[in-house]
Amino acid sequence: MKLPTTHPVRKIFYLITGAAFLLLALVFNVIQKNIEMEAYALTLFKDIAVIVGFTALFLFIKLYWKRESFPLKRLVAILILSVLVLVITLLISQILPAEFETKSYQLIPIYFSSIIVANAVSTVLGVGAIIILLLLKDVIFHKRRSYTGRNFLFLIIGLIAASISTVDLSPYESRTVSYLLYGVLILLILLNSFRLSWIVYLSKKEKILTIVYSFFLFALFIGLKINISESANIGKYLLYYSFPLKIFIDGTFLFGAIYFGIAFIGTLFHLPTAEAFDRKMSEVSSLHYLSKLVTQVFDFEELVNSVTGMTLQVCEAKSSWLEIIQTQAETIAYNNGFRDSNHSVLIVANRNIAIDEIEKINSTSQKIESDEVDSIRKALINEKKPIVIDNTLQDKRTKHIKEFDIKIGSMLVVPLISHEQLIGILYATKDIEYGFDREDVEVISAFADQAAIAIDNSRLIEKSLERERLVREMTVAQEMQKKLLPQRLPTLDQIELEALSTPAFEVGGDYYDFVLLDNNKLAIVIGDVSGKGVSAAFYMAEMKGIFQSICNIYPSPKEFITRANQAISSSIDKRSFISLIYAVLDLDTGVVTSARAGHCPFLVASKNGISYVRPEGIGIGMGASTTFERYIKQEETQLRYGDVCVFYTDGITEAMPPEGEEFGYARLMEVVRKNYYKSALEIRDEIIHAVNQHMKNKSPQDDITIIILKWLKN
Repeated sequence: MKLPTTHPVRKIFYLITGAAFLLLALVFNVIQKNIEMEAYALTLFKDIAVIVGFTALFLFIKLYWKRESFPLKRLVAILILSVLVLVITLLISQILPAEFETKSYQLIPIYFSSIIVANAVSTVLGVGAIIILLLLKDVIFHKRRSYTGRNFLFLIIGLIAASISTVDLSPYESRTVSYLLYGVLILLILLNSFRLSWIVYLSKKEKILTIVYSFFLFALFIGLKINISESANIGKYLLYYSFPLKIFIDGTFLFGAIYFGIAFIGTLFHLPTAEAFDRKMSEVSSLHYLSKLVTQVFDFEELVNSVTGMTLQVCEAKSSWLEIIQTQAETIAYNNGFRDSNHSVLIVANRNIAIDEIEKINSTSQKIESDEVDSIRKALINEKKPIVIDNTLQDKRTKHIKEFDIKIGSMLVVPLISHEQLIGILYATKDIEYGFDREDVEVISAFADQAAIAIDNSRLIEKSLERERLVREMTVAQEMQKKLLPQRLPTLDQIELEALSTPAFEVGGDYYDFVLLDNNKLAIVIGDVSGKGVSAAFYMAEMKGIFQSICNIYPSPKEFITRANQAISSSIDKRSFISLIYAVLDLDTGVVTSARAGHCPFLVASKNGISYVRPEGIGIGMGASTTFERYIKQEETQLRYGDVCVFYTDGITEAMPPEGEEFGYARLMEVVRKNYYKSALEIRDEIIHAVNQHMKNKSPQDDITIIILKWLKN
């Protein structure tokens, strides 16, 4: 039978199943009272019904269970539940004494009312024992180690084995294996009862409360244990109802008594050092020694690596990484996980986790039905508060990571804020669920505050030093480049035109321009001067002067490039050259006539296909006039409605992240093929976005220049 998968249906299924099998156990009890010849078979069937029924109730309770990471709250819950169970059972014991007669190791109820009371009492005690066991698990698993889950699992297996070993036994029968298994259970209880490391992390006030709670809980569980003994009224009700259930409840109460007895003694031993420990926690929270170390490191790369390394040490995390938040004014790169109009994210340091795993964690699963579920990164950017994810497989923002086989149990995400501005995000992960508690959040938050100041200072110092080195050259070159590029694009009915030129860190030699010729034609030029800085800007200026001067005199692209080579070859440095495409668009016919001087081929995309146009030619300044002219070829391309031409520099195709491959012609062709039907502006932005993603948010090493021309005339 296939179990239901949705939570509401599963809840109803488990509840109905549990109630049905417990009702079946009641029926068996009624039958057993009247048919003694099949008593042993009925006992077996009844025990099976009880086991199935309480298993279903356990699964029902588990669906509602929400783990509490603060142990004192669980102690209060256990105390309240234990008092209720003890009071209820004592009242029943006094008001409705057990009336049974013993015959052949069996308990036979004298009245039918005893059957009803036995079923009711056993159900209350069984459900109470299940809840107490879950509460004890939450306490034990606080500040757990790798072996905690294993030891507790052995305890549960021992408890179940001891209970099942009594299946089909009459109330006063015994079996050697049952005694042996109960002895093993006691050893497992002792093993788990020494799991008290959570006491160490309590404050003095919390330790005092723990002593009080543990004392009363120890007394309560002793009382419950006595109350269900074989000689007590409640014990007889349990023995009659189900021997396995009686062993299960008895083992649970024994576990509670031993655990809280040891907890009482252990907390007493820790109490004298409580004040010293509180002071130590305060010192750790302030993180003075870490903040001094961080603020003394000004090299940005060293600093961010120190931040992630110390994060691993402070909270014993498995992995950590740091992201820096920038505005689009600071970088053209988009972040790994998402893109919006206000932020871009750079992963500047990562420990024990790969970049592609980080990208997957910060993505959102397609299987999430709600469109309002943000990635962790975006949620923190919006809230600017620490985020603790106790179970990554249950949290909506991270449960998709199981699709990628990323083994992370819990996660802590902390903002780095400087001058009330979010400048970064610090992540820490652990293999286990509920790995981060309140102290971890406080410690890492305090550390993040100091790290934010240090990172901000480091960035300011780095920028200041770099500015002093480049200020004069950059000022001259940037002003020159800005004036050389067109201040506005031609507006024509026949075409849609968009262009963009983004300089690298240092000014390069990319250049483009447009001129309307006398015979209703548009001249387009795009080029790239080898080298960077002021020298490249000067060659750009010279090329612009040549273009503006002779494009009307020599409208033929081949002739224009030949004449330009003659004009500039005498002045250009022998180690430099200029790559160039010169194209003339006939605004009446849509014919593009082009020639190429060693530049990247341009793309032509239409509904019928997409291809590169590659007229032959070598770079300007790379050969004598006669040799140069011989290598230059001219081609014509007919444009039809909706066709797109893409001109660009090698900053697009040669964009390459560290330890990666170039963006290349094939990727560019694929981006244009998928988007050629869009507007020129949208096509331009899609190409830039694709290049940024390929660069993995690293700054470009070369200028990026692109022209998009879309033919609109039928």
